[in-house]
Amino acid sequence: MFKKTLSLFVFLILSSSIALAHGDHPKNLKQENDPKAFKILKEKSIDPHTGLPKTLDPHLFKGKARQAYQIAKEIPEILAQMPCFCDCDVFGHENLLDCFIDQHGAG
Repeated sequence: MFKKTLSLFVFLILSSSIALAHGDHPKNLKQENDPKAFKILKEKSIDPHTGLPKTLDPHLFKGKARQAYQIAKEIPEILAQMPCFCDCDVFGHENLLDCFIDQHGAG
């Protein structure tokens, strides 16, 4: 299980990086840069079944970004325990899952 989780994590990070480079995201969604607004967005997206924020629908994206958002949707409890290393904490992100509740995970 650990090996599978680690592989998914590595794929997710690489996919996000590739998506950033290729712009595989819709132009009509935005990344929330204001920490207060992000906190409100995060609170509004809480799934009552898991207690975790919902990720954006993978079908809003294409290519590697879609794959990254699909994986994030499948393993939110794991991503919620992982730090993000892209310095998005200035936007109010607390973990890797936060990158996928707005457009940040795709660039």
